[in-house]
Amino acid sequence: MTNEIAKLMTIADEAKILYMQQQITRIEAKKLITPYIEAVNTKAREIAKKYNQKPRTLSFGAYIR
Repeated sequence: MTNEIAKLMTIADEAKILYMQQQITRIEAKKLITPYIEAVNTKAREIAKKYNQKPRTLSFGAYIR
């Protein structure tokens, strides 16, 4: 995991916790979490292409659960 993805993950985790505690709205949480999801999905596509597989992507709903 690169440093950039690790930083995005900490921000996304904090947003998830705040959303679960109902301190921020779903829209605010989505704005904070989306960059992390996009980075992870990009990396998943690269790895899947390398091994001729179908990428397993992450969605906002799946991350919040």
